[in-house]
Amino acid sequence: RFIRLEYSGGDWDRNFGIGADQNMLIEYGIRTQHRVADKTESRRIGQLKSFPPEKSPPLVFMTGQKNISLSSSELKILRDYLLRKHGMIFADNCGSRHFHNQFLSMMARVLPDVRPTPVPLDDVIHRVPSPIPFLPYVAPHGGKEALGWWKDGRWVCYYHPGDLGDAWSDDHSGVKPEIWEACYQLGTNIIFYAHAEYSKWLDAEEKDR
Repeated sequence: RFIRLEYSGGDWDRNFGIGADQNMLIEYGIRTQHRVADKTESRRIGQLKSFPPEKSPPLVFMTGQKNISLSSSELKILRDYLLRKHGMIFADNCGSRHFHNQFLSMMARVLPDVRPTPVPLDDVIHRVPSPIPFLPYVAPHGGKEALGWWKDGRWVCYYHPGDLGDAWSDDHSGVKPEIWEACYQLGTNIIFYAHAEYSKWLDAEEKDR
């Protein structure tokens, strides 16, 4: 499943569904041979609360270029999703430095004790299943480095500064083939990482029972 988060204040649905997210979901299935859903989905942040930990989505996607306005209860739900349900946020800046600042501010409230750090190119999330030789982007709206929030031995959030969603679109926004191909590879790696970490956690939970 590829689940995009709905939020107030901005354009959570930019490039939503067919022609962007849907292409990434299809490519993930092709590249990993994992079974994938027929279409992408969206969920309100409050709906994450209804998922039990053992059946919670391993990853949710956020994007936009405007404001992010979350209530204190939504911030708590996201914190619970990341830490208690072992989920992961994958965020993509699709248009502005403003969104960059909005997302970093949001994460500072979700995880006040965790500071964002650049994700090294040699990190496993950039190497499996496809080695990423450089960080691909369409436009560096939020800089040229991916940022991650590391907690309890894993990345709980991955932020891409440069519009992966446009590269996933049908026309790839006119970028060179090596760029959009690397953007599909990076998207695949991040989704794969989230599912692998979630599976390891489920196995550990099962052994502890």
